[in-house]
Amino acid sequence: MKSFFYKLTFGCIMIGGLCVGVMKGQDAKQKWVAKKKDKFLNWKAEGKHRIVILDEIEMATYHS
Repeated sequence: MKSFFYKLTFGCIMIGGLCVGVMKGQDAKQKWVAKKKDKFLNWKAEGKHRIVILDEIEMATYHS
């Protein structure tokens, strides 16, 4: 399911890039696709490495 979502997202980015390329030109298309692709990859990486910091009350509750 994750690979399907990944492929679907990149497919949508590429289709959007095609539309931007037709309207504004090849340079704008490359900038737009790079920006969206980086944003998606950063969002995906943040989800994997998210660290939750517990306060003192939560720590006491968790360890008792």
